[in-house]
Amino acid sequence: MVFKCQEDSFLKEFTSKVVKCEETKEPIVEYGKVSTFQGYQVTLENTILFPAGGGQPHDIGWLNNTEVLQVLRKGDEALHFTREPLDVGTEVAQQIDWARRFDHMQQHSGQHLLSAIIEKEHNLPTTSWWLGAEESYIELDSTSIKGDSIKLVEERCNELIRMAIPVTVKFCKANDPDLDEAHTRGLPKDCMDTIRIIRIGEIDENMCCGTHVTNLSQLQTIKLIGVEPGKKGKTNLKFLVGNRVTGTLRRMLQREKALVALLKNEPSKHEELVSKLQKNLKTANKNLQNVLLELAEHAINKVKSASPKPKYVFIYKKEATPEFNRAICKGLENEGLFMCLVSEEPDKPKEGQIIIQGPEIHCNALGQQITELLKGKGAFQNGKFQGKAGDLGGVNKCKKLIEDYFSNTQ
Repeated sequence: MVFKCQEDSFLKEFTSKVVKCEETKEPIVEYGKVSTFQGYQVTLENTILFPAGGGQPHDIGWLNNTEVLQVLRKGDEALHFTREPLDVGTEVAQQIDWARRFDHMQQHSGQHLLSAIIEKEHNLPTTSWWLGAEESYIELDSTSIKGDSIKLVEERCNELIRMAIPVTVKFCKANDPDLDEAHTRGLPKDCMDTIRIIRIGEIDENMCCGTHVTNLSQLQTIKLIGVEPGKKGKTNLKFLVGNRVTGTLRRMLQREKALVALLKNEPSKHEELVSKLQKNLKTANKNLQNVLLELAEHAINKVKSASPKPKYVFIYKKEATPEFNRAICKGLENEGLFMCLVSEEPDKPKEGQIIIQGPEIHCNALGQQITELLKGKGAFQNGKFQGKAGDLGGVNKCKKLIEDYFSNTQ
């Protein structure tokens, strides 16, 4: 069956009758992410909501006021997933989420154009493709692609977009000789009765079940945004088309304005300024480490020279580093003291690091209580606990706990 959305990809509303409505627990798949679902699958006489296929995600929309969360193909039927049932025989007004649909049309038609140009003019065939929530890619049958080729492909695609070349749809039967001239990149097996050929002028003919624009000018522009290793022996070429390009540019400009305000300089100077800040931060961190190690040495000597000798050491330093805490533990490990050292995570002030070390009798008495107060994650090994603190709100209670314990211990 050819669905109404495949006859006219620009239809936004359509009325059709409910043929079946069955309960289902089929999961919802959204750009590769799977979530559980319990509701109904509704079959209509025809639909403008595209069922996932050919690399294109499903549409979402409404049947009357009932939200459609997913559409899947099953043979010649499209199954519409809803949380509420619809009565069989009811006429329903279909409406699609047009922003999502048009985005998918732009990315899909852009992929056809991109794959055609990179294969015909650079001898790099597309083996598969992926349409993601934010960016898409084509998988190329090559271990690499040259940077100058990427530039040439992008320029060529945008040249053809400016030429406003028509994109047409032709319907064929399985034995039609026109199919011999058309490519296919992932046509679903249940689309082999009536087959659609998407033609971009004289540039490309490709068998496809998805929805497409009617003219390349509707793509607006295409931007190739980088390459990454694909499956074994393959390369993924990432791209954006149309509204995704302008949306990305808008977000980049917003970030640039924010950086101008923070760095108090023009965008052309940002790279230089950030590099300088990184170097200064590295130097400051190194100086801080040296100071903290000197402070650790001072604390160690103070404990060793104290009279009477303390029974325990409790240190909570917000600015302490793991190196500081380890230096304290190492310097006092032979003093027979109970030690509890707590420090904050630099970017997560409510979380931190815990080290508990000392005689087994004290660790057994205090260890579990301390870790519970600080929501610690970790385990004692060889009389020592080293792990993460999930909540430093209990630090003062830990200090009081240790003080009370040792004041009552002879």
